[in-house]
Amino acid sequence: MSPIHHLIMEPTVLPDSQTDSEGRKILDSMRLSRIILPVTLGLGAVGFLFYKQFDIEQFRKIDWTGRAFLWIGLAFLLLLARHFFIALRLRAITRKVFSWKKYLELIVLWEFSAALTPTSKGGPLVMMFVLTQERLAAGRTAAAVFYAMVCDSGFFVLTLPILMAFYGPSMLYPGMSSFSDVRLASGTFFVTYGIMAAYWLVLVFFLFFQPQVASKGLHWLATRRILKRWSAKIDRLGREFTLAATEIREQNWRYHLSIIGATIAVWTSKFIMINCLIIAIVPSTPVDGGTQAFIYARMVSMFIIMAFSPTPGGAGIAEVAMVGFISDYVPKGIGLIVALLWRGMAYYGYLLVGAFVVPNWITHKIAEARARELIAKEEQP
Repeated sequence: MSPIHHLIMEPTVLPDSQTDSEGRKILDSMRLSRIILPVTLGLGAVGFLFYKQFDIEQFRKIDWTGRAFLWIGLAFLLLLARHFFIALRLRAITRKVFSWKKYLELIVLWEFSAALTPTSKGGPLVMMFVLTQERLAAGRTAAAVFYAMVCDSGFFVLTLPILMAFYGPSMLYPGMSSFSDVRLASGTFFVTYGIMAAYWLVLVFFLFFQPQVASKGLHWLATRRILKRWSAKIDRLGREFTLAATEIREQNWRYHLSIIGATIAVWTSKFIMINCLIIAIVPSTPVDGGTQAFIYARMVSMFIIMAFSPTPGGAGIAEVAMVGFISDYVPKGIGLIVALLWRGMAYYGYLLVGAFVVPNWITHKIAEARARELIAKEEQP
């Protein structure tokens, strides 16, 4: 039976995964059959937008010349740059223990797993499992996951107040004239931002300043009868948190500066990619720094609102949200074209690439694990 068939039909458990049940759940979350739901949701959203908003006359006005394809090509290059910067950050956190090829492969696994889970969950647990299977030291594995979470959340928590002070309420959603103008978008934005800021502050405080307190607190929670079902996971989380904190605090300022710089590059390339697609579809879009910076700010606010999407990778919701958020730059009648290009490259592209990378990675890891088992048996007296 092929590895792809295994992934579609049933989860494959690596012989030496953390525990049978945990390994089974994690690998189950990476099954190729899980692609069906996000693709269905995405196509459903596109179909809805096509039926409700698509304007054939506006579509005919799109100038499909070399200029448009040049901007689309630039957007694709920014997507590749983002992938490189994520790999660069992981390489910096783990202190260059793998080859560049391995880091690029690991990011495909990370993005693929994130695309198959709700954005409120993402792929941290999967990535910790993957790095463990790659025989990365426990401290560096925990640091890679927790530090990435701190940096990604910190980018939004620290950037948003600056952008809001500079651009005002209009950056949150087209037509907003006041922060007290409570709509679905603005209300969701402030609630989500509040949750993210609280989560980030707690994570930073315990990871960088009081990891022992966090470990003791989690161990105390693990001993509560009401949480008995999750006690092992909670207790292990406390140990991993301490390992991550120790690993991070031992590094010099260059280590932290490289990780922060890579994080800024990751998100900047992600948002500027959307700028390029808007310019490609609507050539009349001003390309001056002020206009493009404002669109960039709008995209930051959109991603805050989508941060806790209940669908896998925001499928369905992201496509609809994009059309609304760019409606003052792209007519709604062709907004879905921008959404299709963006999601086709940045989301469904990872599903496609992951469909080839994930089975090969699992096959390789199964072979490695079985080889270790054979060596261990041969070494037994």
